[in-house]
Amino acid sequence: MAIARPVDRRLFFMLDRAHTQLAKAADAHLSASSHVGTSQAAVLIYLGYHDNCRLSELSEGVGRNNSAITGLVSRMEEAGLVSRGHSHDDRRTKTVSLTSKGWTVRETVMNDFRAFNEKLVKGLNDREVDAVMKFLSLSVSNVAS
Repeated sequence: MAIARPVDRRLFFMLDRAHTQLAKAADAHLSASSHVGTSQAAVLIYLGYHDNCRLSELSEGVGRNNSAITGLVSRMEEAGLVSRGHSHDDRRTKTVSLTSKGWTVRETVMNDFRAFNEKLVKGLNDREVDAVMKFLSLSVSNVAS
């Protein structure tokens, strides 16, 4: 007879539950101030470091598939946060850039995430935060095949 383990001791389920709750909390936090969700925030942050990048680079950079990025960028373009253009190297290739409104909202998002991260690590010292970061980085590479 197998010994039943409590669900909270199963790491994947704890991570999944935490992800769901944290994503909801982050969305609520961002919506209140910057009026964007976490998906749009990820695009704004990525473009802040890689402005005028190809759609495929943006897709890889934020961890979304190409079709999801296309729809997301379309909604953000309608909101005036980003604009699409053509690559200087290949006119067939679409690029994405932040608009002036996008840059402004990005600054708000960056401040929102700083405040959210401060809440997130409350009660942890730097060494513990480093251990969590190491675990999260390694866990993804450990299961990737």
